[in-house]
Formats: sequence, structure tokens, C-alpha cells
Amino acid sequence: MLDYDVHTPPRHSVGSQLAFLFMFTGMGIILGSLVTLFITGQYLHIPFDKIPEALTTTNDTTLLRILQPVTTFFVMAVPAIAFGLIMNRRPLQYIGFNGAISGKQFFLVIIIIVMGLLLSGSLSLVNEMLPLSKTAEAYFKNLENEYNKQMMGIANMRSVQDYILSLFIIALMPAIFEEMLFRGALQPILINLTKNAFAGILITSILFSAIHFSYYGFLPRLALGLIIGYTFYYSKNLWLASITHFLYNAIGVSQLYSLSRKGLLNPEAMNDDTISIYYGLFAAGALYGLFVMFKRESQVVISMYNFRKHKL
Repeated sequence: MLDYDVHTPPRHSVGSQLAFLFMFTGMGIILGSLVTLFITGQYLHIPFDKIPEALTTTNDTTLLRILQPVTTFFVMAVPAIAFGLIMNRRPLQYIGFNGAISGKQFFLVIIIIVMGLLLSGSLSLVNEMLPLSKTAEAYFKNLENEYNKQMMGIANMRSVQDYILSLFIIALMPAIFEEMLFRGALQPILINLTKNAFAGILITSILFSAIHFSYYGFLPRLALGLIIGYTFYYSKNLWLASITHFLYNAIGVSQLYSLSRKGLLNPEAMNDDTISIYYGLFAAGALYGLFVMFKRESQVVISMYNFRKHKL
């Protein structure tokens, strides 16, 4: 952990921290829902009682693009900031936004995410191979199709400007806001609660994957959560965790942009992301070696950062 005075001593027990975070998240969900209803009503010029139906049926790309970052901000970023405030007077620094970063860490993160994509593709194949009843399979496929239709509306990019806007709305903002809640706030609590780094990171990653409500994407997102979780655990830097998440999202947005430009953007094409299990095994081995190097570099960066802080 970085040698911040903002982290020691803790003002609240681990159990109290978790309770506070859950409470703030619940408040964020309520607040986000109210803001979403207000924006939708104002944008579509409809009465309040018509808004819920409109939200489930609208194909308005502009509205969907507005609601995506706004909802994520209130549901994830606001609770993390509120939690940081009760823990310390510098909430953003407390949850991990700091300057302890190096070019080598950034370079390693790029390679890590490439290997992570290979692993995720293999896990997508494994996910599809898991046995399901016909009823469950139909239910989960319907959820996946509904999600893909919504994403097609947001990610229907016809120009470079649309692509850049989508990178900002779909890739960058959710990456930062989600990392604030899951890695910056929740993961350290669960590591302290379980007294085991792997257990804390794993539970955080399971919750991270589960909130996306995608059965067929559960294992790939679980792997992504573990990769981001260890990136943050070793570096203690939420910027690096957010960059890792952003790169993953940005590659996905770029693929959607390519499909959109070719007129091939459809639910079937969006689901076609499986890769041979052999590539996944190779990627898993490569990730182990990459994280050994990343951990070593992070220890050097943190030591130098703490030295400069003490010297000042």
C-alpha cells in the first residue's frame, strides 16, 4: 500500500466500511434512477407515468448515450466518493487516484490486456459449453439479445466523430466510474475482511461480473475483473486500473465501429467473440509472467513515490 497518511489509521472497522459502502450504493441507485427518470421525461416531453415504458422501448440513440454515463456516475462513482469522504478528507486519493505510475507499467498493462482478451475469448467458449436447461438457455439468450440491441443503439457509429464519442461514453467513463466503486472502494474492504488478497479480488470480480447481468459474458468478465483487480492490488493506482478497463472497452468499441462501418452490426456478430481454448491457456501462462514483472516494477514505483513524498 502507498505510504499515505490518508490510509492510516482507519476511522471505521472493516464491517462498518462495507455497510457504509452498501448504503451509499443503494442511495446512488435511487438517486441515479430519479435522475434517469427526470432526463428521460424532459428529453421525450412525456408525463412521469409514461417514462418507465418509454425507457424499455426507446431506440433514441442520443438519449441512450446521455443516460449511459449519467446512470453509471450516480450508481458507482458517487458511492465511492461518499465512502472516501467518510474515511478521509481526500477521498479521491484515498480510493487510489495518485501519481505513482511509470511508463513501464503502462507498457505492461497494454500487453496484459491483449493477453486478457485472448483469455476472455477462450472463456467465452467455455461459458457457452456449460450445460443449461432449455428454459434457462432461452432466458439467458433473450437477456443477451436485449442487451445487444441496446448496445447496437448506443454504438451505431457512422462517422469518426461517433466513434470518438462512443469511446468516451462506452469505454472511458464507465471504466473510471466502475473502477472507483469496485477496485477503489470495494476490493480493499473485501481483502481486509477475508484477510486474503486472492479471496478479496475474486469476490470483487464475481460481483463485478454479476452486475452486468450477462450469463454468457460471466466468465470473460470475471477474468477481466481478476486482471484489473491484480493491476490495482500491485500498483495501488486507480488510474492504471481504469486504463486497463478502458483499453478492454476501447477494443470492443473499435470492433463495433468496424462492424458498423461495414454494415454488419447485428446481435449475432456481437456474440461472435470466442477463441480456441489453446490460445487461452497460452494467455494464462503469459499473464502470470507479465504480472510478475508488473509487481516488481510497481514495488519500485511505489518506493520512489513514497520517498519523494517524505522528502517533500
